[in-house]
Amino acid sequence: MVNAGVVGFKCFLIHSGVEEFPSVTESDLHSAMEQLQGTDSVLLFHAEVETTSSQASSVGQPTDYSTFLASRSDDMEVEAIKLVCRVCKQYRVRCHIVHLSSAACLPILRQARADGAPLTVETCHHYLTLDAETIPSKATQFKCCPPIRGKQNQESLWGALKAGDIDLVVSDHSPCTADLKLLKDGDFMKAWGGISSLQFGLSLFWTGAQKHGLSLQDVVRLQCYNTAKLCSLHHQKGSIQAGFDADFVIWDPHASYKVTEDIIQHKNKVTPYLGMELQGVVQKTIVGGEVVFSDGEVKELPRGKLILKNK
Repeated sequence: MVNAGVVGFKCFLIHSGVEEFPSVTESDLHSAMEQLQGTDSVLLFHAEVETTSSQASSVGQPTDYSTFLASRSDDMEVEAIKLVCRVCKQYRVRCHIVHLSSAACLPILRQARADGAPLTVETCHHYLTLDAETIPSKATQFKCCPPIRGKQNQESLWGALKAGDIDLVVSDHSPCTADLKLLKDGDFMKAWGGISSLQFGLSLFWTGAQKHGLSLQDVVRLQCYNTAKLCSLHHQKGSIQAGFDADFVIWDPHASYKVTEDIIQHKNKVTPYLGMELQGVVQKTIVGGEVVFSDGEVKELPRGKLILKNK
């Protein structure tokens, strides 16, 4: 697969929730790392592991967000990231932490990179926008794994972005049909974990970025250039310059809008952002030099294609 141009591989260090995508063991990691040495491939990690606290019985009502949050404690991410940092330093294979939620992991990541580990990390719009203190009971549209944590944790993530300790901000777009969210029962422990935010990502980040002293240049770096670099595509994507793919948006950073169900483009309309006021309105989306979205309307059918490294 590497020789065919596959850029990297993703693994879960905990049950993925999908039977056909089982988690890996530390032994599996050593085997994979040995094979990936010298290839410039990247191994992506859902970085949570089972711990004593996670295996303890949850106390509280399953309809209370606090019950779910307690079942996915910070130490699950901390212990997972300790493992990733250890094997990354040992084998010097590129590693990437997907959807970092817990700011408690930041000192570990910072030290590993200071020690020379080829390690990158991302966080997501929901961790930077939503906080545990304001999630209502039964509001399972807010459930994701790792979980949305407290406001203080969120501010630490923003600080890490400004300090350069987090490399990317992404959607981790995870749609599902409304029935899987168990909205009627409101059971956080059984509902599907995932948030859909691909459509609103630019506006979500821009709305928060301005409040935290980040510039438009930071938006481009964290959402465009560094994402392309992770995928080894920064020679053709992630920048607007001659010879690159003409993929970009035309937008009004000063305009604002309210998230309502009628403007949601993805098929299943479940979202925790409903009713939010966001800043930055995308007017047109250009893919490969062609306008595919304009003034709220999709102009043509999807035109994506398989992109392989060095092809």
